[in-house]
Amino acid sequence: MAYAGSRTMNVGTWLLPEDEGAFDLALRDTFPGAGWRCSQPGPLGLHPVHLHGSLANAMTCGGRGVQAFLHLPIGASLPSTVTLADGVPLPDGPPVAAIMQLLRSTRRHDPGGTYCDHDARYQHPEGGAYFDAGRLAVRWFADEVGASAHQVLLRQTRAVRSALIATTRPARIKDENGRRLTGYRIGPAAQTMVETMGILLGRAGLQRFQIG
Repeated sequence: MAYAGSRTMNVGTWLLPEDEGAFDLALRDTFPGAGWRCSQPGPLGLHPVHLHGSLANAMTCGGRGVQAFLHLPIGASLPSTVTLADGVPLPDGPPVAAIMQLLRSTRRHDPGGTYCDHDARYQHPEGGAYFDAGRLAVRWFADEVGASAHQVLLRQTRAVRSALIATTRPARIKDENGRRLTGYRIGPAAQTMVETMGILLGRAGLQRFQIG
């Protein structure tokens, strides 16, 4: 959701881990110093939070990951609540001005939206499987970060989005009434899985879509 005075990017995504990896490689071609922060369950401070050298490591830190975060500007100095994962160099840039979230797409089943994971051997319970959308999102307020940092955030957000576009394709999907949904991106591996398994795509709420 956009708020008055904010700069917002929010792109719905359907990605498998291999699609996430391709996106991360494209991102690091542009920003070699890009690091991802893991997201641990529970209250802040209950578990250590790390800066990782790859999106895959951030997603798997502490078990099954559901999201990871990219500090902007790229190479921003670490907040006091974050430590370095093994082998990751200490970033020495300016303070964090915005935080980009990659929320992972997840396979679920009805009823209840129970988590299934990405295991192709998983036997779905009765009720129908679907692949729930994730998102790539960031928001900041220009008057809070200052004019110079604002311009840096604009440039880097566009570059991150370009890396996503380069490694995914527009999701050509329609609902049960034939209405098409636009603005979402889907990874090649995710599209192959959906087409091969014949499962539906989902997004927030009860909406379901099929490729076509």
